[in-house]
Amino acid sequence: MTPNILICQTERELEAHFANDFIVNIDGKHALTLRQFYEEMADLLEIPNFGFTLEALNESLNDLQWLEDERVVLYFTNTNEFISKERDPAKISSVLSILEATAEDWKWVDDDEPLDRKEIIIVFEDSPRIRKLLDGESMAYAHLAELK
Repeated sequence: MTPNILICQTERELEAHFANDFIVNIDGKHALTLRQFYEEMADLLEIPNFGFTLEALNESLNDLQWLEDERVVLYFTNTNEFISKERDPAKISSVLSILEATAEDWKWVDDDEPLDRKEIIIVFEDSPRIRKLLDGESMAYAHLAELK
């Protein structure tokens, strides 16, 4: 089974796999702090009434009913910069956990549930820092190039 988190080398590689999907590019240079990350997510995903907390992020990513697309690819670039200036560096662990858990949760939505079924794909641009963070959290990931 494919892990919920993927790593890729280039945007071209990403587009080869997900050209027909809604790709949301979260640039780590614009998300140096948790607040900036929230602002990027709220803007790029057009999240209504976003509360700028981890709980609000979790709730929003587990809803997404305002989006028409069934598959949403969250593509994080400049991962060496991503939430690198946060005063509490442990918060990135919480963000990674929410992202990974949300991708997993969407796999288990039943067809008879009232929510429109979605799929969230989490893709990080490769960097030593993101691999170190994922390894530190014991989060499984796969390289996009290795998938068929």
